[in-house]
Amino acid sequence: MRNLPTLALLSLTAACTQHPSPAAPVPALPVAPAEAPPPPPAFVGPADPVMYCVVRNGRLELVAVQVSVSGDTVYRGTPIARAFPADSTYALNAPWYREFPTIMVAGGRYLRYGQPRILGTTDVVPMAVFENVAVFAEPAANPRRPDVIYVPERPGCEFQPYIAIGVK
Repeated sequence: MRNLPTLALLSLTAACTQHPSPAAPVPALPVAPAEAPPPPPAFVGPADPVMYCVVRNGRLELVAVQVSVSGDTVYRGTPIARAFPADSTYALNAPWYREFPTIMVAGGRYLRYGQPRILGTTDVVPMAVFENVAVFAEPAANPRRPDVIYVPERPGCEFQPYIAIGVK
């Protein structure tokens, strides 16, 4: 019987001893940060020239421009803003354009209205000149007094429309 207390003691000792805890989770392997995608290639313009609308000698003309490796639009190597500045050929910098909402053209008074818009070279034809700026109208308009005229504001065929006001 002597063994009985020893057995009881061994049982209690076995119950009180610490069992190894379950295995700790394996730490995740460090994930390398995703590499940034490579930068896009430098912009190289199209091999073919792009057509750009300008006013020359009172008429609309399309000129071939190209996009340089740096992304600038150039005409024969000259940046387009220097090759075709918004000079006296265009109304943008003229005092009369900035200061007065009405102009007299072809014997009629016209009021500036709406926002400038881009027109194609066949959308309008020259019909008069105001303060050294060619004035255009739609081809089917009354050539003596069109209802709407278009004043070139800047290169790129950007026109400011004017509507006829007063007696026709």
